[in-house]
Amino acid sequence: MHINHSKFRYLWLSFLVSSIGDWLYKLAIPIIILEKTGSAYHAATTFGVFFIPWVLFSLLGGSLADNYAKKRILIIGNLFASLAGLFLIFIVMNGTINFSLLYVAVFVLASVDPLIHPSFQSVIPEVITSDRFANANATIQTIDNTLSILGPLMGGSIVTLLGGSNALWLDVGSYFLAAVILLGLPKSSTKQQPMAQMLKKLCKDIVEGAQYSFQQRVIFSGSMMFLFTNFALNMFEANFIFYMTQSLHYPVIDATIAMSIGGVGALFAGIIGGKVVNQFRAGFLLSSSTVLAGISTLLLLLSTNYVYIGIVLGLISFFGNINVITYFTLRQRTVPKEMLGRVVSVTRMVSYASIPVGSWFGGLLLNHGQSMLVVILLAGIIRTLAGIGAKFSPLGKEE
Repeated sequence: MHINHSKFRYLWLSFLVSSIGDWLYKLAIPIIILEKTGSAYHAATTFGVFFIPWVLFSLLGGSLADNYAKKRILIIGNLFASLAGLFLIFIVMNGTINFSLLYVAVFVLASVDPLIHPSFQSVIPEVITSDRFANANATIQTIDNTLSILGPLMGGSIVTLLGGSNALWLDVGSYFLAAVILLGLPKSSTKQQPMAQMLKKLCKDIVEGAQYSFQQRVIFSGSMMFLFTNFALNMFEANFIFYMTQSLHYPVIDATIAMSIGGVGALFAGIIGGKVVNQFRAGFLLSSSTVLAGISTLLLLLSTNYVYIGIVLGLISFFGNINVITYFTLRQRTVPKEMLGRVVSVTRMVSYASIPVGSWFGGLLLNHGQSMLVVILLAGIIRTLAGIGAKFSPLGKEE
């Protein structure tokens, strides 16, 4: 197969556009809920609902990636996300939020990501050669992390000026534009299977993908580390807007400034990630950076100044993104291309399973009168222990 490296720009450009819209979504939904109800529980639960489809549909997404045209999956997925975004706007524009409908709308929109993410990850080897995997992953993370700086300020300003419900229209537009950009990708090397034949193979593929993932002890150990890491991270992250605006009484702009400062660390990780991954053992990087991210989380207990919080968030994001770049590269280098989509989906399903629980648990603690300091303390301890456990797992011994 002829590799045209220039085609990679269509992939990262579509990612950039849709991610800009995602930042509006991430900020608008909790702000809308907190403005209308003041409920940390509902804000955190809504955040958690967004990740439930990763547990339910990841294996299906992996099978689609390995058996169907990845380009088509990505385009159809973004178009469907536009429609789901319209449904969400309809729900939040009502004076009183119907949380049952809101959870359904969030679930429907969130279902797109697990169905197309394996295709996004596994189309990379079809666009570039293996010697550029680390740099490609670092590029994607750099885009994501640059938006971690610009996204909060831009999103916070737009939400403040237009209102949360109106800002969501830009999110809808971003998905549609991303679908248009993806038309520039080369035709997928995966032979398109008839739908009936693909469905017949689905169960078999899911079983094969799960068996392979569980048998690869290094890869599976990594997903288990992320299981505990994500639980801890989202106890805090799901309640960040509540913490800043309701507990500490900062205006939204100060909260977004703290988030933007935190994005600097993530950006730096994306810039140097390719070089770091190629110079150190993956197991050492993954376990060590997880421990350091946990210790950094505990630093949030020392001050409530929003600039200080932003700096600490930068440390946490730096180590967390070194994690992501390292694990993605390890997975792409060790898993056969024909299995990569399913392995991506299985490991992502395992690691994401704890996000809804962590988000809900953090909101529940706050709803029962516990302070955010308790949430931060538990999150830091759990994440540190996850890194220590990984050090003694097959992942930590990876050569």
